[in-house]
Amino acid sequence: MMKPDSNMALAIFTTVCCCLPFGIVAIIKANSVDSLYMSKQYTAAVMAANEAKKWSMIGIIISLIVWVLYFVFFGGLAALGIFSSMAG
Repeated sequence: MMKPDSNMALAIFTTVCCCLPFGIVAIIKANSVDSLYMSKQYTAAVMAANEAKKWSMIGIIISLIVWVLYFVFFGGLAALGIFSSMAG
């Protein structure tokens, strides 16, 4: 059976650039893939790799949602400020 991709790079990216708590969970899951595979727990290794990818994607998506809401909110406030200064 082929060793599954641990998704460690994705987990590290999530931790550093997106969402620290979900990234840490993803790193923990990704870190366990190699040891599970070496101890011939193939199903558990695949599950850990999938969990690492899942938590990384959750962190990235939540981070994107937060950034979009941030820019919409503060961009809207800036636009309101510009419009109110033009009107007054």
